[in-house]
Amino acid sequence: MKITKHWFTTYLTKNYSKNKKFGLDIGCRFKPYDNEFQCKYIGIDLPSEKFKDSKKHPDILSSATNLPFQKNSFDFISCYSVIPYIKNIDDLFSDMFNILKPNGIAVIIIMNLRGLNLQPKTHFENRYSSKKLHDKLRQHNFISIKSKNIKSLLFSLYYDLTSVYAYAIVTPKK
Repeated sequence: MKITKHWFTTYLTKNYSKNKKFGLDIGCRFKPYDNEFQCKYIGIDLPSEKFKDSKKHPDILSSATNLPFQKNSFDFISCYSVIPYIKNIDDLFSDMFNILKPNGIAVIIIMNLRGLNLQPKTHFENRYSSKKLHDKLRQHNFISIKSKNIKSLLFSLYYDLTSVYAYAIVTPKK
């Protein structure tokens, strides 16, 4: 299965995983960003028959809301287009906060409300605008660091307004 990679997602992965030791890709599917990670990382996704005959597959098969890692295990986390499918989003964000090291970075990309509305027959557990996503992340003690990288800030604002994706680049407030 060929997955088209967006240049901005590629940039975010390369830029924010650079100078990190160990990362986690939540909802990695067939690991399409494998070559973009600038650190050692592992991918996690739900068990599925679709991985049976694939050369690229998750390293760990598990739910995103019960992450099987110790506290402060990772200094980079990516979570791309997973959030709308998670039933208990508070569990995911609590787990992410716990396993992310102080000063670690999480890059979260969601299908925004415009993107979700393009799939009227798909059931989504939750729907977030960019603002609502950032508010929810603040509730879990994450702070946005988008403004520290002008390219990330400008392009994420542009795509929030013009495309079907919204972006969060956060660090835990520990």
